[in-house]
This record gives sequence, structure tokens and C-alpha cells, in this order.
Amino acid sequence: MLVRSGLSSVGCGSRRDARRLALAALRRRSLRLLGAALALSVGCSSAAPAPPARQPPVVKTPPSQAKAPGGPPLLPAHVVAELEDEDATPYHARRGDEALLLYAAGGQWKTRVLGADGAPRGEAIEVGPAPADVPVAALRAAPEGYVAAWIEQVEGSRAVRMLALDTAGKAIAPASLVARTAEEITWLDVLPNAKGALVLWEMPREDRVDVVMSVVTIGKGTVSKPTGPAAVARGALSWHAVATEGGAAVALVLPPPGGAARGEQRAADKAGAEGAAEAAKLGSVSLVEIDAAGKLSAPVVVSAGPTAQIDLEIAAVGGRYLLTWTDERDIDSAVYLAAVEPGGKVVVAPRQATPPSGEQALVSLVAPAAPGGRALLAWEDLLRARDGSGAEGRGAGRLVHLASVGPDGALSAERAALVFSASGPPDLAADGDGFAAVTLAPAALKAGGGPAVPPVWPTFVRFGPDLSVRAAEPVRAAPFAATDGVPYLVRGLSCHKGACSTLASAAAGAGPQQGGAGKAPGGRAPLALVSLPVRESAWRAPAFREDTDPPPRATGVRALVEGDSIADVAGVDLEGGAALSAWVTYFVEGSSDGAPRGQDLAATLAVRAAGPGGLGKLNVISQKASSLGGVAIAAAPPAAGAGPAESVLAWVARERGETQVYLTKLDATGAKVAQKKLTTAPRKKKPGAPASEATDVAIAYDGAGGFIVAWIDSRDGNAEVYAARVDRALKATVPDRRITNAPLDAAEVQIAVRGQEAWLVWSDARPAGGGAAGEGAAGAGAASGASGEPSGDIFLARLDAKTLQRIGDESRLHPSPEHSRSPVIAPLEGGFVAGWIEEPAGEGASAGGGARLARLDASGAASGPVIALAAPEGAPATSVALACDKVCRGVLVSAPGDSVVLNAFTLAPGDSAAPALKPLAGLTGGASRDVAPAFAGGSGGSLFFADDSASGAGRVRWMTITWP
Repeated sequence: MLVRSGLSSVGCGSRRDARRLALAALRRRSLRLLGAALALSVGCSSAAPAPPARQPPVVKTPPSQAKAPGGPPLLPAHVVAELEDEDATPYHARRGDEALLLYAAGGQWKTRVLGADGAPRGEAIEVGPAPADVPVAALRAAPEGYVAAWIEQVEGSRAVRMLALDTAGKAIAPASLVARTAEEITWLDVLPNAKGALVLWEMPREDRVDVVMSVVTIGKGTVSKPTGPAAVARGALSWHAVATEGGAAVALVLPPPGGAARGEQRAADKAGAEGAAEAAKLGSVSLVEIDAAGKLSAPVVVSAGPTAQIDLEIAAVGGRYLLTWTDERDIDSAVYLAAVEPGGKVVVAPRQATPPSGEQALVSLVAPAAPGGRALLAWEDLLRARDGSGAEGRGAGRLVHLASVGPDGALSAERAALVFSASGPPDLAADGDGFAAVTLAPAALKAGGGPAVPPVWPTFVRFGPDLSVRAAEPVRAAPFAATDGVPYLVRGLSCHKGACSTLASAAAGAGPQQGGAGKAPGGRAPLALVSLPVRESAWRAPAFREDTDPPPRATGVRALVEGDSIADVAGVDLEGGAALSAWVTYFVEGSSDGAPRGQDLAATLAVRAAGPGGLGKLNVISQKASSLGGVAIAAAPPAAGAGPAESVLAWVARERGETQVYLTKLDATGAKVAQKKLTTAPRKKKPGAPASEATDVAIAYDGAGGFIVAWIDSRDGNAEVYAARVDRALKATVPDRRITNAPLDAAEVQIAVRGQEAWLVWSDARPAGGGAAGEGAAGAGAASGASGEPSGDIFLARLDAKTLQRIGDESRLHPSPEHSRSPVIAPLEGGFVAGWIEEPAGEGASAGGGARLARLDASGAASGPVIALAAPEGAPATSVALACDKVCRGVLVSAPGDSVVLNAFTLAPGDSAAPALKPLAGLTGGASRDVAPAFAGGSGGSLFFADDSASGAGRVRWMTITWP
């Protein structure tokens, strides 16, 4: 089966092909699978088209490597040919216990039969002239031998030729001219059947292709003249074919009738189109069957909506056709599966292959080795921890997820992950009752002792039927002794009856050496067939079983909305496992002229329900919200024990340039029930004074039928903490009350209620000893930045939940020379746990910092030491979320490099050491955005956060988490 990849060629190809590759990369949304450093081994010239995106994977060893670990033995290998060009492509097809090698040398096509152990059986045979430029070729095993086809250039035109070979690799007849045209031909495949072969090729039509075929009948010692070219499909976006005994089945992605734009076809909550190029690369999925005589069946619609990306693949599994593709019918792209019986009956309607996990991209579908076997589905989740290290430190790389799949389209419970480097996708093949892979991954010994940064080498993995790792080693063999046994290029993985091998070649001039001396004659590149045995190995496997991964772990990720960038997110649990999420978009006042004349335009405030039954309706509450005001939500139980639960949303609206705090009552679906303005403070700017603003809202249910709201307000000059209390009807029972009185600004207030008390935490830049009566000796040395200016510390105030009168004095939770910000607070065992972020402050501050966690008893005093929580690998920590019931569960957001990672931790009562961190997900957005994580309840089972999609649009995501 053809394995497609999104790889580009180096130094050759037309502009059209470069555009096609770029669009394919965008559609797959998996730039991780693209590697500029990975070259396809094909001939290049100024006129030949570049290889298309479906070329079989080629793994190229990076040129700069660390010193090789010593000790482990090399793999068995046989030199089978010498290539005149190190980037020339050899073709390999397995037929039972034998295989055939086809390659070009000296202007001739040559074949060589290889035995089951990879050893050549006899010398190479010349089977006909080979053109100088062959951009694409294919070699397939047939019932009576082998069939090859290729594209070549003939006097400025393109030609397709086919060559039939017997079991000894000899030509049955001279190569046949299948088609010749002045137009471009960019891809072809040859599909043998019981009577001969179908040759299919594609001809580009701007951003679409015509699929054309020809039929060749092959008998004993005879080859018929190919039939004239006939159209299989016109104007397709992409296609993929699989051979059958009676002909072939062709899966197609077809554009919508009339070229309807993507923005008109996507779900209503997908905000806006992402460009004409992307719209043109989504289509419906159809299937066409072709018999051995070239007769086409009527097209069968498999997936009617124009939501399929162009990475469609098809395989024959259990007497059915299994089709898979990346689909965009929902906000997040996902891998979909469908099954069709021969004759055209859709027996498994299109469905998502895996639980929602954020944006996904299809990697490959590998057909089983035997008719009754299971196929292998490979895909990538874009929301994953990006180092791929796992609990055992398997080394840097990204993860391809693997699961076997049967003819019913159901994936196995067993899941595996395969590490691969950023420079290419893995080569996958069926291996008896299991599977095999060749990937590019860090090569490290199980016992350690190698270089601190291990070299990145081509490595094979053998999987059992349950996807357990049977064997794994770097591809190293004696013919490549000049480069520590590591070849230059590896390709053509194949397996038969539990024996696997792959082609590997050295760079020109780095041929087999005896005793460290000598090169291949004439500077040719040796080509070897390397055996990949199941044996004991000292090497660490770049693969592992995922389904045995212990919690905490993300069990599902769904996007709630896509559109503008997100400024703040909130969430609250409801009954029956449902939750509400609210968010406000990022908006800079004066940056948009899109408002109707005479109307204000500001940030958008919206709410959406999420639960086991799926997502609810998207409810836009306001388009006049303030990004700086933030958003908060709290839920109350049903009144008098009856009726539905109610939630109240706190937010800030901007009208006529002034900000005021608003409250909105919501039903269980997130729809607006009632709304009132909480504050009416005058906001007119006084000469020489900063504008008066309300920001950073927080809200909590008070336990007695009402809600307590807190926010930051600068109505009296500097920013101070204010609070108010309302009843269920949103009527104020305690009007605005100023809580703090300090010389500098407060920010980011948060609130939690237990019993008769409400606790507030916030960041305050007051100087040492300023306005924090009751601080102990530890507080006397309150922090200031490196420049001597006060930096923020986290402060606490306790309030009577009924009157909002302060209980005792404010206290500084922890004096620090760093800037303390973004506090969170949650009740735990008669007290509370507070957390916050600390980042270097003052002149010369550098990246770093982390989080701190403080336990507080019922009086607000520290219970045990403040715990410092450092982000992995010394990365900056950007935010933290807490949810507590019997234990506290948290998520620390870190920003290694330009990425963002969510890390889970658990803090039990009495723990004094920093909790261990486990990566949950690596986000698709950049490190410059605060993801504003918010748990929906004390269990920590639902987390809402902001993220930018791979296309750059802002998204709110809902993650479900399983905890220990």
C-alpha cells in the first residue's frame, strides 16, 4: 500500500508542486510531520516536476551527530547494489519469500532478486533503458511476477511507461508506452490484479487534479497494448487507490458543487473562513471501483459534507474497504473512519476514530499483512506534550499514536506511541500479526552512559499484535562503517512471515570499509538490505504502550469556539457531569472600526455548556465587554431544593468609554435569564488623573442563597480591591465596599467562600511593611525588585460572608524578591490552599521563576512551609489553576521555548515537598498568550483554557482529566 507523507523535495520541482505541498501541509495541520532537512531520494532537473506529497517515507540521518555510544552489535545486512547518485531512488517489492530490487545504473533499469534473508540471488539483470529523469516510479508484486511503471520526459512532453517482469526479474516484453502528453503528470501508481494491471496517474488542474487510467493485460510471456487513457475522476482534490483481485478501488476527495466556500459549510460555531486556499482543499469523500477491464462503477458517496482534508487513505481490511481522513466538520480537526463493502454499500458511516483530543492529523493507514488481519491507524494529536519523553525519558521527539483497527472501524483498546523527530514521519508496515516501523529518534542505551545529547538516528521498532514493543534498535550495519554504521538514507520497510528488512544507503564515497579504509569505487553509494530482527537489545526503544500510562492524564479535549484571541476563561460544574464555560475575547479599544455607526464595539463575552452529551448552544452575552475586566462564574444549588440550578456570571462592560461591573444570571444551557449592573461609579477622567476602571472580576456562591463579587477598582485613584453581595435576584444586599487601602495598586483578585467567611487573595505592589498589619517577622522583609522598586506580593483578607466586614488584618502570604501574580485559592480541610506565579522582577530579570503553593489554616495563618513549584526544564511558569476536595489537584502552565505545556500535579494534605509534575498537553498556540486555565469544580475533572489553533485563530478548549 502507498504510504503518503507531507515531505518536500530539495532543490528541484515546479512552482505548482511547491504550492501543492504547502497547501497539503496546511490542510493536514501537522507541520510536525514536515521536515525541511529530510530530502526525498529522487532525480532532479530544471524541467522535471517535484515529487508529490505521497512519496513513501524516506528517513535521512541528520548530518551533525553526537559521538555514537559504543558496544551494541550491528544488524545483519547485504550490499545489493551501488547507486550512481546517493539520492537516487531504488524500488523494492516483496513477493512471498523473495523480493525484487529495481534501480537505474548506467542508463539502464536493473533488477536483482533477493532471498528471504536479504542476500542477492544471482547478479543484476538489465531490463531496459532508464531515462535520465524519473520523478515518480512504482514497483508492485503481481500474481505472475512484478509490474513497474514510471513517469519520464520525452522531448519536452511527459510520458507514462509500464514494464512487466517475471519472477526472476526479467522483462516479459519491452516497456510499453501507456500515455504521452504535453501536460504535466505529477503522480502515478500501478495496481496489479488477476488479469494484469491498472496504471493510474494524475494531471494537475490548478489546485485540483484529473485522475486517469489505462488497462494492461498480462499473460504468460505476453503483455497487451495498454488501452487508451480514460478518466477516473475530473477536478478531484485528492485520491488514493488500493488494488483488488478484480481491479481497484479509488477513494476521492471531491470539491463541493459550485465551489461553496468553507465558511458557508462549516459548523455555525466555527467563526469565519480561513482563506480561499483552505476552502478549496476541503471536500466530500466518494469511492469508485474499477474492474480488470477498466469499467468504472457509479461513485458512492461516503461522506457528503465538504469537510474532508486531502489526506484521504484507503485499505482493504476483512473484505471491506476502510477509508480514513482528517475531517473538519467540528471546530477541531479529527481523524474519521468509514467502511464500505465491495459493490458500494456504506456499512460503517463516517465517525470520529478516537475520543476528542484537540486538533488531530492523520499520519497513515497500513493494510494488514493477511486478509483476516487488522490494519494499523497512525495519527498525531497536536495537543500533546511535545518532548515525547514519557515516564522513562525516551528522548526528544514528537509522538505518533498507533492503534489497530478492524473492518468495523473500531480501534483496539491497546494504544502505542512512537517517537519521531521533527525531520520526518515514520515508515510503517504490517509485520505478520503485528507491525513494524522505521523512525528517526534519539539513540540512547538503556543503561545510560552515552552522550548527554544522544544522536538522532534511523531506528526500527517491531510491535506485537497488542502493540507491545518486541524489539527496537538503531538501523546500523557494517556497510556503513565509515559513519558509525549509520546509513545516509533508509526507506522501503517491508515484512513477510515475521521477517522484516529495509533498504539503506550510504552517502557517495562512504562505502563499505575493511579495517577503516577504502571507499566504494567511483564514489558510488552502496545500497544494502538490512535485516531488522527480534532480539535482545541494549538500546532504549523510541516507542511505548500508551494505554498503560498512569493518571493524571487528559482523556478528552474539545474546542468550544474559534475566532478572536481569548483574554480570560472561567468555568463552573453543574449537575450530571455538565459544566458551563464563559470567556471574554481580547480587544484593544480603538483597534477596530467594524462597529456600526453610533455603536460601541468591544470584547465579546460568551458562554457554552459542555457535558457527556456534547456541546450546547453558543450563547453570546455581550459584545461590549472589557478584556481587562475578565470573567468569572459561580453556581448556586436549586432554590428551596427545587427547580434547576442557576449560575451567575460576573464581567465588566464598556459603554461610552466607561467600565462597570455587570452580573448575568444563566440557566443550565448558558442562556441569559436576567442581567443587572452592579456598579454605577462615576468614571469620567479628571484632569491629570488616570482613567477610572473596573477590572479583574471574581465571584463565589456565599452558601446562603446569594453571591459575593470582588473586583479591582480605581475609582478612588489607585487600584484597590472592592466587594459586594447580591441575592439570587441579583439585587445588592451589601453594596460596593472598598476592602483595601494601600499606596500602590492591587490586581487580580480571587475569592473563595467557606462557612461564614469569604477569603480574598490578590497581588499588591505595596512596599515592605506597607498596609499589611499583622505580618510576622517573615513579612518585615517584604520584597522589592532588583531595581529597588516594590514588586507584587500575594495578600489575603478574610471577610464576614454576610456583611463583607473584614475579619482581622490583611496579611502578606509570602515575601519574595520576585513579582508574585495570578493568585488562585481553593478550600481544603478546614482551611484553604493558595497558589500563585512568581517571575523575576526588576532590571536585568531573565526567564525563569515558577509557582508557589501555601496552605492556610482557618485563621489565615500559614500551615507548613510555602512550597516552591518549578516548571520542567527551567521553563518560565505562566499560570496555575487549583481544584480541591479531599486533595488538591492543579495544572501549572509552562512555556518552554516558543511552546506552551499544561503540567498536572496533586497536593495531598500534609505534603511538604514540591509535587511531581506530569505533562498533560502541549498547546498549539505560542508562548506569548496567557491560556487562563480554570477548573470547573473541586474534583478537577474539567479544565477550560484558551489556546490558539494551528491556523492562528483563538480557541477555548475543554479538557477532561482522569486523576489518581
